[in-house]
Amino acid sequence: MDEAERKKKSDMLEVEKRIYQIGLMLRRKPVSFIIQYCADTWKIEARQARNYIRKAKADWKEYFEKLKGDGMAYHIAQMRDLKDIAFGEKDTRLVLDITKEEAKLMGIYPSEKHDVKVEGEIKVTDAKRKLTSKIASLASRAGEDKILK
Repeated sequence: MDEAERKKKSDMLEVEKRIYQIGLMLRRKPVSFIIQYCADTWKIEARQARNYIRKAKADWKEYFEKLKGDGMAYHIAQMRDLKDIAFGEKDTRLVLDITKEEAKLMGIYPSEKHDVKVEGEIKVTDAKRKLTSKIASLASRAGEDKILK
């Protein structure tokens, strides 16, 4: 490995260290403070500091997406352990409840609450007119039935 490659790798390692340090600060410091810290500590421009902040946020996003997936797998494994215990005790009601909760966690089971939103105005006037004509029609037939009898 020649000197230029070694220098490039050490620079990349330094950038990764800086991004990690900024990521730790993001949890408790405002962005303006971090930008000033970068300028004072590493003598870089605000634009470069914002690039580091953007990369640190991307790292956090990736970390939390992985954590969310791992957390879901953990909870599903726990539910399956509970379901095995319920099967052993022949508690079918509990087995069904655990299965339902597992399906909810995986997004298979429909949500409890359904919001129905209707755009625009609902016109009831046609329904009212149709109902009125239907009643009139029935009333006239009832009158005909009395005449026929």
